[in-house]
Amino acid sequence: MATFYLLPPRACLDDAVSGLLARLLPGLPPPAEPWEAVAGRLADEMPDIYLVPADDLPADEPPADALAAGWGAEPGDRVVEVRLAGAAREWAVPAAAGAIG
Repeated sequence: MATFYLLPPRACLDDAVSGLLARLLPGLPPPAEPWEAVAGRLADEMPDIYLVPADDLPADEPPADALAAGWGAEPGDRVVEVRLAGAAREWAVPAAAGAIG
């Protein structure tokens, strides 16, 4: 079973990672694409975890359908929607996700 993290847009993720690195390593310039550097490393370490920035999903499609079509999500996979404000929301991919009909 896979877990999909639906994240804020890449620009927000880059800002957040850059801010963290600036606090942890003052004076050291962040990588050109800080989010991509972190996400790539996490993907290598955790093969059943998918980090999906909001700008990678079509705005006109339900998230479960988009994850099934574009990312291979299957019924029962866990989805964690991470929000800029407020708590994350968790749900499972329904059986009908990505169904043609």
